Amino acid sequence: MRFAPLLILLACALPYAAQAAEHEVIVGADGQNAYSPNLLKISAGDTVTFRQVGGFHNVSSSPGAVTTFRCGPGGCDGVGAGNGDPGGGTWQQSVMFPDAGTANYLCDVHGQSMSGTIIVNPVPVTLQSFDID
Repeated sequence: MRFAPLLILLACALPYAAQAAEHEVIVGADGQNAYSPNLLKISAGDTVTFRQVGGFHNVSSSPGAVTTFRCGPGGCDGVGAGNGDPGGGTWQQSVMFPDAGTANYLCDVHGQSMSGTIIVNPVPVTLQSFDID
């Protein structure tokens, strides 16, 4: 019986962890100043990998974004020694979105002419029944 709180916590956490997904946004898609897709709908807990295939870009969240990030070829600001300044070549950086909300983002070089939106939906709660002996 003393393990009941631990079992309840585990039962709640496992469905959340099992539902997390990975998504990809192409930076500089088709040689354009564009993100593809430029509108992405995900669930809280999902991870988005930004993968640059060409051009001189970065990915920078707008003020008020549910998750703040600024990523480029040198990493993401605030993650270790990461530096989200724009750069060329190919690179990829991943960002996890733990909370529901909206994250608008753009390239620091190209501004609103190269922008996108990530809509983070809440994870639906699934109740499970179980017996504790």
